[in-house]
Amino acid sequence: MSEFIDMLNYLYFTRPYNTMKIGLFRIEQLLSQMGNPHSTIQYFHVTGSNGKGSVTTFLEYLTYMHGHNVTGFYSPHLSTILERFHYNTENVTEEDFVEAANAVRPYAEAMDKIGEEFAPSFFEYMTAMYFYLTKAKGVEYGSVEVGLGGRFDSTNVVIPEVSVISTISLEHTNVLGNTVEEIAFEKAGIIKPGKPVVIGEMPEGAKQVIRNIATQRGSKVYEFGKDFSAEVVEYTFNRNVYNYHGENDVRNIQVQLNGQHQLYNFAVALKAFEVVHPLDKENVRSAFSKAFIPGRFELLDDFILDGSHNPQAAQNFAENIELYFPNQRRAALFGILDDKDKESVLKILGPEFDTMIITRPPSKRASRIKETYEIARKYCKNVILEVDSIVGLERLREIDIENKFITGSFYLIGYLRDYLVNGRISEELNIGGA
Repeated sequence: MSEFIDMLNYLYFTRPYNTMKIGLFRIEQLLSQMGNPHSTIQYFHVTGSNGKGSVTTFLEYLTYMHGHNVTGFYSPHLSTILERFHYNTENVTEEDFVEAANAVRPYAEAMDKIGEEFAPSFFEYMTAMYFYLTKAKGVEYGSVEVGLGGRFDSTNVVIPEVSVISTISLEHTNVLGNTVEEIAFEKAGIIKPGKPVVIGEMPEGAKQVIRNIATQRGSKVYEFGKDFSAEVVEYTFNRNVYNYHGENDVRNIQVQLNGQHQLYNFAVALKAFEVVHPLDKENVRSAFSKAFIPGRFELLDDFILDGSHNPQAAQNFAENIELYFPNQRRAALFGILDDKDKESVLKILGPEFDTMIITRPPSKRASRIKETYEIARKYCKNVILEVDSIVGLERLREIDIENKFITGSFYLIGYLRDYLVNGRISEELNIGGA
C-alpha cells in the first residue's frame, strides 16, 4: 500500500469526516505551533452560498496568468483529495500531500492529547496542510475557498487583500441561520478591518447586513450592478463570451465554464482581482478561457457531467440543458442520496430526458434505489433501473441519442469521472469515508 493511501486511511479514520467543530481556537493554536505558515502571503478569501468554488478558481487562474505563483484551496473534492490543493492551477502531487500531512501530524496529535475539544477536525487538518504547502512552495498569492459559512470557518485565520461574498441564499440553515440576513452575518465574518469586500447578486437584506459590518470595520464595499457589471455576448457550450465593466472595461472574454450563473461569478472574480492587481486584458482573456472545474457541466468522453443533488442545482442544470441543447434528444444516468429531496429534483429533471437510467451512487446513504426509480417513472416516459453505476454508464453509452448526461449526486459524478479518466476505480475511492 502506498504512503498516500496509508495517509488517507489515517486521516479518514482518525479525523472524523464531515464532523464539524465550531470555533477558531484549534486552527489558531495548530498554526501557531507550526510557526504560522499562513502569514506573509497575499490572499483572496471567498465565501458564498453558491459560486464560491468558481470564483476561487477564476481568481487562481487570473493570478497565475498575470505571472504569479499561486496556491488554491477548495472543498469538497470530487474524485481525489488532491483536488483540494492546487499549485499554479494544477492539483498537488501525492508526494506533496503526504509531506504536508506528515508536517501537520505531530502538532495535531499533541492537541488530540489535550482532549476531544482540542482535537483538530478533518477540515482543520486540511486547512493546516494547505497553509504548510503555500509556505513550502514559496508562493506570493493564495486563492482560498471557505468551507462553510465564514465567521467560524477554519480558513478565517487569513488577513486577505480582498474578501469576496459571491451569493447569499438559504443553505445550511441548521448551522448558519434561518434567514438570508443571518446567513449574510455569518459570511460577512470574513471581512477584515480596512480590507475591501466584493459582493455579488443577492437579496437587499443580505447586502445591508454586509454593508453595516463593512462600515464597522472600515472596509470599502464593491457591489455587483452598482460598482461593476457584466453582460452576455453569447452562450455557446464551452465557449461563453462576456463583457466586463469595472474600473477597466474588458470585452469579448471567452469563459470555458458553462452556465448562466457563471456571468455573476466571472464579474465578481474579475472585480476582486482588479481591486488588488492591475489588469492586463490579454492575461484576463487567457485566464477565463483556461479556468476549469471538473464535473461542472463538463464534457468528458461524450458524456456531460454535472451535479443536481438538490432542487436549486436541478433547476440550474435544467436551464443549462435548455440553453445549450434546445430541442435535442437527451438521456441521463442519474443517482441520488436517500436524504435528498428526490421528488422535487426528479420533478424538474424527469421531463428533460427521453430516457433515464436510475443507478446507485457509491454511498451508504444511497440504499433506496427502487424508491428513486418509482419517483422517476412519474416524470420521465422511459426509465431503466441499473443498480451498478458502471454497468449503467455502459448502458447509457450504447443508447443511440445525441446528448448523454451523468447527473445527480456528486458522489456519483466523482466516482464515474474517475472511471472515465483512468479506466478503473482508483484505490482512493474505495477507502471508507472518501
